[in-house]
Amino acid sequence: MSHGLKLFLDFDGTIARGDVGNAFFRHFGGEICDEWTRRYRDGVISARACFEGERNAMGRVPREDAEGFLQSCQIDPGFSALIRFCERADIPVTILSDGLDFYIAPLLRSAAPDDIPCYANRLRWEPDGDDGRTAPYLEFPFGNAECDRCACCKRNIMLNACGEEDVIAYAGDGYSDRCPVEYADIVLAKGALQAWCQKQNISYFPYNDLHDVRFRLESLTHRRTIRRRPRAEQRRREAFAAEA
Repeated sequence: MSHGLKLFLDFDGTIARGDVGNAFFRHFGGEICDEWTRRYRDGVISARACFEGERNAMGRVPREDAEGFLQSCQIDPGFSALIRFCERADIPVTILSDGLDFYIAPLLRSAAPDDIPCYANRLRWEPDGDDGRTAPYLEFPFGNAECDRCACCKRNIMLNACGEEDVIAYAGDGYSDRCPVEYADIVLAKGALQAWCQKQNISYFPYNDLHDVRFRLESLTHRRTIRRRPRAEQRRREAFAAEA
């Protein structure tokens, strides 16, 4: 019995071991990409501006080199077991990422069913010469016109996927997870997100890997009812009222 529970998962640092996006840009664009990321997290530039800066730093690269980079990236060892548990417990899973589908899709392919909804920014390759190099082209189909904190608005996607009776669980680790955890009833946090939740007085469950997330959800589904977080409910009501 799922108790109306829905699970939303971040990708970089949560499903993936480490931030694949940052490592990808730094590998091909150099240390200047760290500066773009710092300026974004300091609130100096938007998420899109950060991506564009990193993309420009990359320049034109052989696509096979970019695809080869992914061979060194790994998925959290508990991810597949978590997905299997959620299938048995009838808990819908959605992946929300402010990263790029270019690396998310192939990394998920061997570890998750194809029908798991996944929302992310897009990277396309535009051939522009005969030397085997291509230029990356970015698309942001899930942005929020009223907020540029993230290029992919996790909050809007999450709220649009849930009804009033649903209980929202969210697992993440970093900057782009700060907003959606404000609206989640059950927050599973590690790393920088854990520190943020402590600072903002957001109740959360710590985790080290996705095995911990699975164990926590198992314990919750054994309860007769799962309580919603009052502060999160209020934030959701405010968001829906603003859209009315």
